Amino acid sequence: MQFSNIVYLFFVLKWAEILSIMNKITIRNYNETDFEAWNQMVSEAKNSTFLFDRRFMEYHQEKFQDFSLMAFDEKNELIAILPAHKIGNEVYSHLGLTYGGIITKKDLRATVFFDVFSEILKFLFHQGILFLHWKEVPYFYHSYPSDEWKYLAFVTESELYRRDLCAVVNLREEFKISDSVIRNAKWCENQGYYYQKSEQWKEFWEEILTPELEKRHQAKPVHQLEEILRLKANFEGNIFFYGVFLANQLLGGTVVFVNKKVIHSQYISVKSEFKNKKVLDFLHYKLIKEEFKDFDYFDFGISNEENGRKTNMGLLFWKEGFGARGISQDFYKISTKNFSLIEEMFL
Repeated sequence: MQFSNIVYLFFVLKWAEILSIMNKITIRNYNETDFEAWNQMVSEAKNSTFLFDRRFMEYHQEKFQDFSLMAFDEKNELIAILPAHKIGNEVYSHLGLTYGGIITKKDLRATVFFDVFSEILKFLFHQGILFLHWKEVPYFYHSYPSDEWKYLAFVTESELYRRDLCAVVNLREEFKISDSVIRNAKWCENQGYYYQKSEQWKEFWEEILTPELEKRHQAKPVHQLEEILRLKANFEGNIFFYGVFLANQLLGGTVVFVNKKVIHSQYISVKSEFKNKKVLDFLHYKLIKEEFKDFDYFDFGISNEENGRKTNMGLLFWKEGFGARGISQDFYKISTKNFSLIEEMFL
């Protein structure tokens, strides 16, 4: 037998092996009895964070009609999940979360993921769902390469309807903090300002964060005080409040989400009378250079509004002063009937 024929036979046999796996994926909706299995998947997946834990997803469950999905292989082992909810005849990568999409086991091959994606679209199509809205998990949250979905977004002719820009400091590489931030941080330290992990959530929420958001943006925190306290209690190793103090007086602070090797700072606020003293420069300088210096990334989040079409330039400029640079987060609208395009792509 010629070498070329041997190679051909090898690939035929491998393709037969793949086909034996394909079309044995089963999809069904999540239910309460899946609580432990779901959370186990979240803890082991290659592209997940604690936000996908059911205890986090369900703190505001009355606001959403859950339509989360679970994918099982031919051995009935859970290999992927899709945190989602339903509005009319469309399913959304959960709007109550910062990111989403299909969360998978670390060792899941792309050849199997293709079938998982196809079967999910097919399942939704037969449920009368017209579109799946996908909100990607930015790659710096991944523990292992996980961009198979983006290739399939291309194959299924999905519509990119939004793109945000995350401001992220890569703590593993050299980064430059601006002279003004360093100068402000040193000034604060010389004046006796200090930062620390604090339990003064109520004071921060009611006397600083909420009134400042209302005054400056006519907005309210996404989480009410009782909600963030409940989440903190459920995730003691993941959610913290860091405050800036002078003479034991709380001046401002930030809520920090700790996701494996990524730090996310949100709900950043300070009392108006201390705005010009740059105490938030001091706080974040200390968090980046001291508190979380051994992590991989410090995520300041987005500075976008109006579905990514507008950017708060002042806010972005402030974040970049700490060495943060842009990493995009994409949002796609996928027609469920296009599952057939995945089935047609194989050679």
